[in-house]
Amino acid sequence: MPPSDQTLPQKEAATFKLILKCYETKQHKKALKAADSILRKFPEHGETLAMKGLTLNSLEKKKEAYEFVRQGLKFNMKSHVCWHVYGLLFRSDREYKQAINCYVQALKRDEDNGQILRDLSLLQVQTRDLKGFRESRRTLLSANAKNRNNWISFAVANHLCGDLDNSTKVLEAYEGTLEKTQKLEYEHSEMLMYKMEVLREAGLIADALAHLEKSEPMVLDKLSLRENKASLLLELNQVEKSQEVYESLVATNSENWMYHRGLLKCMGYALPEPGSTTATPAASDTVEAALAAKYDALLAKHPRSSAVKRIPLEFKTGDRFVSHLDEYIRPWIRKGIPSLFNDLKSLYLSADKATAIQALFEKHLASLTANQTFATPTYTPTAEDGSTENPCSVLWILYFLAQHYDWLGETDKALECLDRASVHTPTIIDLYLVQGRVYKHAGALTRASDCCEEGRRMDLADRYLNTVSVRFALRADRLKLAESVVSLFTKDGDNANNLFDMQCMWFEIKYGHSCLRQGLWGKALKKLMAVDKHFTDILDDQFDFHSYCVRKMTIRAYVSLLRAEDEIYGHRLYIKAAAGIIQAYINLHDKPRLTKEQEEAAELAGLSESEKKKVLSKRKRAAARAATEAATKEAEDKSSEKKAGSKTGHKKNTVDADPDGEELAKVENPLDCSLKFVERLQRFAPKRSQTHHLACEVWTRKGKVLRVLQSVKKAVALDPTHPDTHRCLVKFLHLVETSRATLAPAVQAVVDAEVAEFLPLAKGGAAAVSAQFLDACASISLAHRLAGAEMQVHLSAAQRPAAVALLTQGPAPSLKQRADAIRAHTWLSSVDPDGASQFGQRCRAIFKH
Repeated sequence: MPPSDQTLPQKEAATFKLILKCYETKQHKKALKAADSILRKFPEHGETLAMKGLTLNSLEKKKEAYEFVRQGLKFNMKSHVCWHVYGLLFRSDREYKQAINCYVQALKRDEDNGQILRDLSLLQVQTRDLKGFRESRRTLLSANAKNRNNWISFAVANHLCGDLDNSTKVLEAYEGTLEKTQKLEYEHSEMLMYKMEVLREAGLIADALAHLEKSEPMVLDKLSLRENKASLLLELNQVEKSQEVYESLVATNSENWMYHRGLLKCMGYALPEPGSTTATPAASDTVEAALAAKYDALLAKHPRSSAVKRIPLEFKTGDRFVSHLDEYIRPWIRKGIPSLFNDLKSLYLSADKATAIQALFEKHLASLTANQTFATPTYTPTAEDGSTENPCSVLWILYFLAQHYDWLGETDKALECLDRASVHTPTIIDLYLVQGRVYKHAGALTRASDCCEEGRRMDLADRYLNTVSVRFALRADRLKLAESVVSLFTKDGDNANNLFDMQCMWFEIKYGHSCLRQGLWGKALKKLMAVDKHFTDILDDQFDFHSYCVRKMTIRAYVSLLRAEDEIYGHRLYIKAAAGIIQAYINLHDKPRLTKEQEEAAELAGLSESEKKKVLSKRKRAAARAATEAATKEAEDKSSEKKAGSKTGHKKNTVDADPDGEELAKVENPLDCSLKFVERLQRFAPKRSQTHHLACEVWTRKGKVLRVLQSVKKAVALDPTHPDTHRCLVKFLHLVETSRATLAPAVQAVVDAEVAEFLPLAKGGAAAVSAQFLDACASISLAHRLAGAEMQVHLSAAQRPAAVALLTQGPAPSLKQRADAIRAHTWLSSVDPDGASQFGQRCRAIFKH
């Protein structure tokens, strides 16, 4: 069939339609059979070749698929079908840019093809080509204004582009096309709520509230409507109305802290945000009295609500706090609820409340030990107060106090409480876990792991205990123990494949960082790169939701999903993994791995000729044996896979050719490999000083002065007294001083101007900055003294005695500085073994556990 004439006869045209139908219904073998029947007569029919390739792609025959599609495109480049199929192939392989190019070519051949336009728009939003996405959705809406999805998608496109005014107008225009009906519809309800969110995001708070009130009869999600109404009223400072709505929400669900947070805000008090490290200023006596009265009334309505009982502890102070705390904790202790400390932990932001908590629990412990009753209550006693308590009450008081003392850093007191609790009831597993945490905070990581492993063995069916034991084992760098324990809850004991398939990122990150500490760069990269793969998969998985969410009208959730995906690389787990990857590549640059030839040459060095022959002969035998074993194993795997696959249809897990990451570690330019992760952290985690510290380390090694300057400026702006900021600054100034002769005049001018602007003292050079840092920060912590000592030696070997004296004669490290002490001891061992010995003796007197 000549390329100029690609029209099929009537019979074959009907067969081609059958191919399309079979492909859509996943009857791939039937589709291939039909394609072959056409190709026997017309072997150069481009669209049939393309469809055969697309069908083969569905059967996982990628190579053949691309060959057929390219061949089809070669015979008929004017066919929109061929280009469309080529794009579908690229899309299946996540090559989105190439797929978009193919769709654009297809549209040039068929401008009004709605299916291609829809496919193009999905890829545009996937790759965040938002302007292109908006244009594609506008074209689809112009072609078919009766389709609801076209209206909604165009509104979303304008929203994502930041054109909130047009987004609102599109929604209003679509609303005008709807017939008035009394029937409540979920889709219409969701559209109205979405319009409210767009108005709110545009800053039109009053309009959003008015729209919400007008739409209230048509909205089905009444709870979401009330939540938004309450927050909108509060933003408009209509406090009384907002408080009324929040009170109705609390009546609906008294355990929801978000509702209580809004209610308290209306009454003039702000609860600390989750994860906050600073206490909220105490409420005035008037506000506290009003809040107490309000929560007394709520308690009368919701006597079993734990939130209503707990929240007053946040705003009450002095004796009122102690009295309420006493009444609050007694049921927890009587019932033996282990999470009491976690429940009260936020109160420790206030030093006065922490002191009061300790005094109350110690008083109860003394009373229970002496009389087996709680101390006399400061509130109105109940029927239970004054009677003899369950003997286990002492156990849970000790359990709480152990965590309390551990929080305060009083390790000996915490362990004493745990010892007393163990004597009382040695079978409580929670005691072993808390003991592990106490030892962890004291720096005794091996003993901490032993405690958690002992607790795990008391209940082998508990997955949580298994997880805790694994985490502590990895923290103590006990990789074999961690692998054996984690495999107990993996399918068929195949932990490597199972954990990867389950995206068990906490394990991979902790395992990778443990390998970093032990110098196993390949294994570290293997695990941490797996985390990078998981996040890539999470990004790719959003593709299916682009059409699904619009079709199901879950627009608010869809927009939230897109924005979460846009910031996915700023997630704390990814930041930990990326930082570990960068550090591994830095270590590979500083300590290059020997090639196989270099290792073999080193092994032969210094041997006699006869000894060399023996070594070479041994290598040949080992290589031959390994080849035979590999061939045998491959044959066995194929045989077993064939038998199992024919019966069950399940795929066999692929064997990892590089389980230890040796190939990942064999890179010629480790620093170049790290740049992708450095740039990603700079984009998605710019407010973390660690990001800029790592960037400084990479760019300093590459000798890129201006890049180092950018990172140093950001690090200094974020945390000028951080030890790593000092290291980066001194290394940068030293780099400038040592390479000034080779720097271009323009670069020198920029560096001098920038340094003078953001750090005037740096005019004195690296030595002046180092001296000033020691004067200002050496007394802060051991980490600061170590940074100062390292940089003194970095600048001049003559400063070694003074640097060593900073650590051996300076203030002793505190109990919480064990990690810094280990790092300091390691550094001292490399510069002054005698100083390291002296420093080690000081540390052993402090870190008793």
